[in-house]
Amino acid sequence: MKKIIKNLAFLITASLSIAAIAQPQDTVGFKYDVVVSNPLAVVAAFDKYRSGAAGTNSDVVVTLHQYLANGTSPATHAVTVAYSSPQVMDAALAAQATSPEWAVFQLELGRASEIFSSTMWRSLGLNAGNSDVQNAPMAAGNWVYVNVDDPAAYAAAWQEWVDAEASEDSQFALIAIAADGADGATHAVINTARSPGAQFAQRNDQTAFTKFRKSVSGIREVKERVRLVKVKSW
Repeated sequence: MKKIIKNLAFLITASLSIAAIAQPQDTVGFKYDVVVSNPLAVVAAFDKYRSGAAGTNSDVVVTLHQYLANGTSPATHAVTVAYSSPQVMDAALAAQATSPEWAVFQLELGRASEIFSSTMWRSLGLNAGNSDVQNAPMAAGNWVYVNVDDPAAYAAAWQEWVDAEASEDSQFALIAIAADGADGATHAVINTARSPGAQFAQRNDQTAFTKFRKSVSGIREVKERVRLVKVKSW
């Protein structure tokens, strides 16, 4: 099992942030795996907080995802948070400490959900495809967490593959994992399609994918694969 379930006290801050897709290199953020007992209440809490003065910040957005497949994990949802820079993250964390609206937000979320695990990540500025795909109403993610021995070689091989594979109907990103507890991943490959069904589309370049898998087989270990669908972004 992963980490002990904790109360839903997200480090999302008094400013909210954008999903981990197609981000500039300075972007940093968190992902929270969450056990949700009342999805509508969670959405309502975010709606309320985001519409208030304390939650309004153009540098930060939150995306709520629902898990479609995540093995034996009890998490039903994931919340991705991104800050446009480490400085934005610092300012937001400081602001939450004195925000009455933040305290109410936490209380309302805590009644409807609990954190199961958390991850901190940073963007590498590596992506390909159509960034608008993430804005589709049912944007679906195929997230693969890997432990990489040679990050430079892996990134080069990954970029070569996604440049050949990317299309108007897909978006690819490679991010570095700064901390994930005992799970052991160093990177995450995030492949996004316009819908869950679109994830099953035939590859544009099977030869490029086969070459990629062969070139990285000795320098990476796959730790986890999950699939999700977007519920809402703020």
